[in-house]
Amino acid sequence: MRIPSGSYRHQLRAHLKRGGIIAYPTESCFGLGCLPCHTVALKRLMRLKKRPHDKGLLIIGKNFEQLKPYTSFRQPEKLKSYWATQSISFLLPTAPHRVSPLLRGKQRQKIGVRIPFHAGAKQLCGVFNTALVSTSANYHHQQTCTNIREIQHRFGKKVLLISGQIGKNRRPSVIMDWENGQILR
Repeated sequence: MRIPSGSYRHQLRAHLKRGGIIAYPTESCFGLGCLPCHTVALKRLMRLKKRPHDKGLLIIGKNFEQLKPYTSFRQPEKLKSYWATQSISFLLPTAPHRVSPLLRGKQRQKIGVRIPFHAGAKQLCGVFNTALVSTSANYHHQQTCTNIREIQHRFGKKVLLISGQIGKNRRPSVIMDWENGQILR
């Protein structure tokens, strides 16, 4: 993925701050993202995906420091060996009063987090110096978008596109509940 520079980077940052949605390559498909603390953006994303509000959204960060505001988990060293070698998302405990139910899912006390194995997605969090929501670019229970043409056809001008190549994974990241080791996907 070629990270935008100059005026396009400024345009993307302004788009995110206004509650806009971006599409960008990840490990196995294009992802849709927004700022995890922007309620309007979270609502737009759920509506765009036709996703039920009881399901939470995953967030990615360049490092654990970017994920830290969203979870009460304080042992990142235990996760580093996983994130260094594979694309795995963990459900970690969250403080419900600090994280929107739109982000964690209604009636849920955990949030999905990942440090991307896809260098471009990880770099994107670094460029914007923030965690980002990362959910597959698709409508709920439909095929994910794996190329730019599919993104443009399905979402058009509803998202700002960051072009690039998706990773080589054939499946989305594994999601594991850290507390009990249960694999959810």
